[in-house]
Amino acid sequence: MIPKKRLPAEERKKQILRSAVAVFAQSNYRGAKVAEIAAASGVSEAALYKYFPSKKAVFLDILMHMSKRIILMWRNEASREPDALKLLHKMGTLYFKRMAQHPQELKVHFQAVSEIDDPDIVAQLRLDHTRYVRFISGVIEKGIRQGTIRKDADVQMAAWIYNGMGITMNMAKLLSFDQVFDQERVGRIVDFIIDSIKAD
Repeated sequence: MIPKKRLPAEERKKQILRSAVAVFAQSNYRGAKVAEIAAASGVSEAALYKYFPSKKAVFLDILMHMSKRIILMWRNEASREPDALKLLHKMGTLYFKRMAQHPQELKVHFQAVSEIDDPDIVAQLRLDHTRYVRFISGVIEKGIRQGTIRKDADVQMAAWIYNGMGITMNMAKLLSFDQVFDQERVGRIVDFIIDSIKAD
């Protein structure tokens, strides 16, 4: 019998998180058991607890990693696209593509929203959306400096509306409104928001 390969600690944590996403998506946060996550990860419960002290810690780490990957995706695009308006458009379409490719993560995110009475989960969600809005605001402010976005634009409000578009797309995907939210229409929705703040 070939012994199981021992993964480095960071790789093992990633494996547990990936497996946990699938377990939560198939069940839900409250119903999922640590034993199920451990089994899906190919580790014992005792081994899982070496990496995460609780099921909630796993759940919070998933939320944190999801938001970090979205910000990283936007940062990478920002490093390639200097034009703020084009960047805003690309950020929206990239987010849509990522969302479509990771439907299980969408389910986990909406499970988190249903757990807002939990102070730790709501704190993580607030932090995630604060980071999204901060990044979007930075791009809008860049557009103002470039002269492509109106100087009188309410940066915070525009950033929250843009962020809300992402939430709407998530809901539409979960409810299978694929005929309404396809790639072309998403691009038009993004442009509609951009047009509301674009300089004349």
